[in-house]
Amino acid sequence: MEISDSLTKVHNLAINLAERAKTDEEFRAQIERDPLGTLTSAGLPSEIVGDFLRDSGLGTDGDVQGYWSICFGSVIV
Repeated sequence: MEISDSLTKVHNLAINLAERAKTDEEFRAQIERDPLGTLTSAGLPSEIVGDFLRDSGLGTDGDVQGYWSICFGSVIV
């Protein structure tokens, strides 16, 4: 039960942080300057920061990253 509770807390925190980043320009700027420091200071475990940035769209400039598909002569990077 403790693991489930911990996961629920982290999940809820991630949702709250993503919402805050959408509405608080200064917080978003802090994340862009120092994502690891900002998000871990807000309580997000460091192991989750990369996933959070990817899933929330805060960690990329909109480009597809890390996906290679050689299909019909095309490669997406």
